Amino acid sequence: MPTGAMQDFIREETESILAACTKCGKCFEACPMTRYSPALAGAEPKAVVTGILALLREEGNGPEALGWASVCVRSGSCVPACPDGVNPKMMMRIARITASGGLGGPKRIAARHDRDYFDRIRAFAKLQLTDEEIRDWM
Repeated sequence: MPTGAMQDFIREETESILAACTKCGKCFEACPMTRYSPALAGAEPKAVVTGILALLREEGNGPEALGWASVCVRSGSCVPACPDGVNPKMMMRIARITASGGLGGPKRIAARHDRDYFDRIRAFAKLQLTDEEIRDWM
């Protein structure tokens, strides 16, 4: 569990996100990973973002929010999609930490302990992305 300055940073970022987010769902719509969670099939973007914000308040347990938090790979595609100046990438990072019990709450998703996970994602992405997308995302 983070201590001291890290806890303060997470708390401040969470408060900022909760205050600024209008739950428009644009970040969810921009995310390239949403199709990889069965919990997100047919999900309403605004409802999923509302669930993520509830998770940040440590009040949420919605399967859609947990599904999105578990598949997010921090591509950053969501950042330019936000019309409200929120950093959805940070929002999802905090949601994932919260959902995995990293802030002392209950563990609602499994933490990944696969050291090669992100290397495999990068390798797989290089097979499908253009050179410009690789420069922007990786």
